[in-house]
Amino acid sequence: MLTARNAMLSVAMWLGVLQSVLPVHDTATSGASLVSIAQLVGFASVLGSLTVLVYRLGVWRQEMENTKHNVGAEVKAHRDESTANFDRLERRLEAIDHLITAAAEQRVRATRWQSRTERRLARLEVATDGTQ
Repeated sequence: MLTARNAMLSVAMWLGVLQSVLPVHDTATSGASLVSIAQLVGFASVLGSLTVLVYRLGVWRQEMENTKHNVGAEVKAHRDESTANFDRLERRLEAIDHLITAAAEQRVRATRWQSRTERRLARLEVATDGTQ
């Protein structure tokens, strides 16, 4: 609806411009000839259509610029959010790695303690077997 109204206004504007700029061919009669009026309306229609097309092209270009800006902002926000999530994930993995290292060290200590305890028990058993 808006485009049709813009087209009509544009054609009327160009018709007025063309009437004031182009000379009238037949001034002896009561007005311009039917052919010159038809040509004038034809030129005005073409120029009006071109005006509307140029306007729509400008609107489309502005929409594309806005879309480009919005997509860029969304990508930046997603990148920032992903960076924060990956940093958090990296901290968790480092904590897990630390826990696994601590557990491995605890296991080594427990194994050493168990082997020392078993050696002591073996010595005590040998000592008690020899005294009986």
